[in-house]
Amino acid sequence: MRQYRYLLRTAPADALEVAHVEALPQLRWRERGLVLAAVQDGLVAGLRLDRDQVRALAHLVTLGERRSPGAFLAAVDPVTLRHLADLVVVAEASFGLFGGYATWDGSDPVAPEEPWTDSGFAERWRTPLTVRVVYLDYTGGPSTPDSFGRGR
Repeated sequence: MRQYRYLLRTAPADALEVAHVEALPQLRWRERGLVLAAVQDGLVAGLRLDRDQVRALAHLVTLGERRSPGAFLAAVDPVTLRHLADLVVVAEASFGLFGGYATWDGSDPVAPEEPWTDSGFAERWRTPLTVRVVYLDYTGGPSTPDSFGRGR
């Protein structure tokens, strides 16, 4: 688990995502469902995903942990998390990513700033837009909403 936490905080997002893409198909069908449920509950994302959409699930786990560190780890079943962590740590994409692990004191390191590009999934999470609703009355002029949110 310690090595998995280290990868979540320090590995480049693209390499970490590929490691999850390698690991997720090796989980049992039920375990992938638990990972999906953890993403949906802990990260409030992937509500329309299916447990077999491995690439999208890996993307949400990776970026979700970058955005809200510990949210996915706290939401997933401990046995499933341990199995996923074991698979990600030994994945081929994780090879060479443990350079600073020996000197790590166990605290969550600060994730490195990455050059965000327009390629693939490498993008920053966006801030939701605020929408202003204006109700028009029958004459076409603006009106105020009543207690039910409808224009008067």
